[in-house]
Amino acid sequence: MPSPEDTTAATRAFLDDHPDAEESLAALVERDAQEEPWTFDEIELDSGRFGELVARDIAISVDGGYRLAHASAVESVLATSSDVHTGVSPSGSEQSRASQGSNTSNKVELDIRSRLIGRFVSDPSTTIALVGALATVAVARLVALLAVFRDGFVVSPANDTYFFRYWQERLAARAGGIFDFGLFADMGGAASARPLAHATNWWITVLLGGVDAAPIVAAWLPVLLSVCVGCLVYYITVVLTDDVRVALASVVFYGLAPANVVYTSVGFLDHQAHQYLWLGLLIATLTILGSDLTRRRATTDTTAAAQAHVRDPTMWAVGLGLALAVFASAHVWGGSPLTFIPVAAIIGIRVIVDVRHDVPPVAANLPLLAGLGLGAAGAFAVHHTLGWHESLAAITPVLVAGGGFVVVGIGAVWRRLTLGPAKLAVVNVIVAIGALTGYVLARPDVTSRIRTRVNDLFGRGGISETVSLFNPDFAVVLGPLLQLGLGFYFAIVVLAVITWAFTRRYEPGWLVLTCFAWYYILLATIQVRFAGQLAIVIAPFAGIGLIHLLSLVDLTRPVAVLSLSDDESRSSSRLTGAANRFNSGSLGSVSGSGDDPTPGSISITSIQLPAERGKRNYLVGAIIVVLLFNLVLVPSLVGQTTYDRAQFDAALTVDAHADKVNREYPQNFVLSQWTDNRMYNYFVNGESRSYGYARSTYSEFLSGSNPDDWYNRLQSRVGYVVITNEDRISVTNTTYAALQEGLGVGANGTNSVGRYQLIHAADTVRTYALVPGAQIQVTNVSTASVTATTTVTLRGVDYKYTRTATRSNGSVTLRVAHSGTYHIGNRTVRITENDVYAGNQTHVSVASQ
Repeated sequence: MPSPEDTTAATRAFLDDHPDAEESLAALVERDAQEEPWTFDEIELDSGRFGELVARDIAISVDGGYRLAHASAVESVLATSSDVHTGVSPSGSEQSRASQGSNTSNKVELDIRSRLIGRFVSDPSTTIALVGALATVAVARLVALLAVFRDGFVVSPANDTYFFRYWQERLAARAGGIFDFGLFADMGGAASARPLAHATNWWITVLLGGVDAAPIVAAWLPVLLSVCVGCLVYYITVVLTDDVRVALASVVFYGLAPANVVYTSVGFLDHQAHQYLWLGLLIATLTILGSDLTRRRATTDTTAAAQAHVRDPTMWAVGLGLALAVFASAHVWGGSPLTFIPVAAIIGIRVIVDVRHDVPPVAANLPLLAGLGLGAAGAFAVHHTLGWHESLAAITPVLVAGGGFVVVGIGAVWRRLTLGPAKLAVVNVIVAIGALTGYVLARPDVTSRIRTRVNDLFGRGGISETVSLFNPDFAVVLGPLLQLGLGFYFAIVVLAVITWAFTRRYEPGWLVLTCFAWYYILLATIQVRFAGQLAIVIAPFAGIGLIHLLSLVDLTRPVAVLSLSDDESRSSSRLTGAANRFNSGSLGSVSGSGDDPTPGSISITSIQLPAERGKRNYLVGAIIVVLLFNLVLVPSLVGQTTYDRAQFDAALTVDAHADKVNREYPQNFVLSQWTDNRMYNYFVNGESRSYGYARSTYSEFLSGSNPDDWYNRLQSRVGYVVITNEDRISVTNTTYAALQEGLGVGANGTNSVGRYQLIHAADTVRTYALVPGAQIQVTNVSTASVTATTTVTLRGVDYKYTRTATRSNGSVTLRVAHSGTYHIGNRTVRITENDVYAGNQTHVSVASQ
């Protein structure tokens, strides 16, 4: 039960947002004076206002209906409000409209700043719920915890993570401290692609203690960044919907999207976690800048709203955030030019929408263009001075920013000449094509790079993440379920509805999210690896879809974004109090210009469970079933990237064996399937920068028919070979058969080998050391061939190891890979381990056999 003081404060806030509801609230006080519970059907307030009374604890649930928590407190606020509204100026005249406008403007400016700062400062229940949602984000990324933390090591999932760990440790070892700014200009090969990701990794590593902290940073940094992205998802959703219920659901949908979890799980130190963070900031800043103008148009004319927008220091601060996001996005990953394609589309469409709704394009977009231009200039300057990334990545945001200035300028002229917006779309396309064509003509060398990038996007194959999200192998429609969970199906419907609504309304805030959503759906259709980004941008739509479905079965209040009809919209345009909310630029906002039938915003700033116990249980159960369904999908997808015990044991065995026999790189290089190659070499020799040699050699090696002949080709580069069941070759007389099925000793009807010694074997993994092999020189041979035989114990089982060679010039040379006592005819010879590893030759003479 709230205190009278709490009710007084809540009532004042309610009337600040909805001054036109004063009479209805007064009538409710009279109804409540009857000292009997009342229901929604018995009062004059609409469902949105009623929902707010309950959410703010002004009205509370009692048996059989509702009562005001403290009717006297509400009545006192109404009396005070009435005095204020009927007050006069010192001269006795009514306050002037200009004075009202000034006061409203000042209040709005203060409200913007307070909401920007206090977006996460809500009531305790909402704060606890947000902490719980962010904890869900983190916990989902810990499903592989036991597979990552093993025997004092951090065993990162997947293969490419060890490329980032390689540069993390190399650069951290070279750094003289966190203020060693010279290292940013001398990062070597790390500067060629993803330089910001590498720079961030080593800088945080040095900050936390140096190279010794590298494994901990590799383990926990992806989880921390994913939680930060969860905060941005929450913020973006609240800005657009003004509904914390939707925002919380959005965070959980994002947090439990399997594709995103895989790329940000514990230990997954790659560029994705960094990329997702800056993408989230890019979308958040663009959304704030877009929503602000719509909010201002609710209380003043369009021109004044645009001027207030461009004069607001808060919007320029957001523009600085946009500049940071642009700069970071340009250098954080190899395919960064792709990030700016939807940004270009947003600017082009935004100007068309501005002209259509008679909004001054320059004033409306100046903070955005300034942020974009500053970020692009920074990205190019760092490329030019520090050598970061390739020129295409640095010039793309410059082209987008330059094109944005041109398009906005053309839009201003178009509006002044009162030309139709349809033709402006054609002009914008011409500007985009002209900018790209001009750059290619000025830099013809970049053409080949563009072709390479396009080929990487459309022609790259042989990797699981390059298949389509709508893979026919999963019946097309099941692919999104496995990668994104149920949230995709909620989101796609809502996305379509809001996209349609955008064509009728001035909604630049929603324009940002819809453009990014459709764009990443397209990219994920080409390659499923973009599903991680898609999970971020569709999460708000998924949250709207879930809460809307729950409202259809009367378990929650409706979502304002979807629930208001056009008639209600036109009626709610009179609700000027809604203009005092920062993000009334959502689809639930009002329009001050009078030309857009946009729905009125109903702010839901607190979560509250239904009073009825049955509804409360159904609501909690429905949410658990829907959201935890995603969590069921997460472990299987994450499990595909982690290394099992046998693979990690193989790496440790090779490392220990290399130390024992004093092998240094490259004599301790591990040849394996390329998808695992970086992991093995990271733990054995630290050289996990490339898997190119393994990718070009390994398959050919396994399918060869004579593994000993391959030794001469491999010995200068390879010291060990790891084979798994997944590398299966169908032909029986191959290297795979001899080493995987025959254990190198001729088991299971295979041929024995003399250059490969089994040093570790599990059910699925075989690990071999390449050895010169001891030579047994047999003389006085009268037969066509000679056979040497010994017993080799492998995995606790004795195997008969036999080596045979044909006579040449009266002698035979046998090469063996195992120590032991060999029987050759009527003679025996002892071969030591040192003989095997040194390639020593032992002579033996045999009588006629």
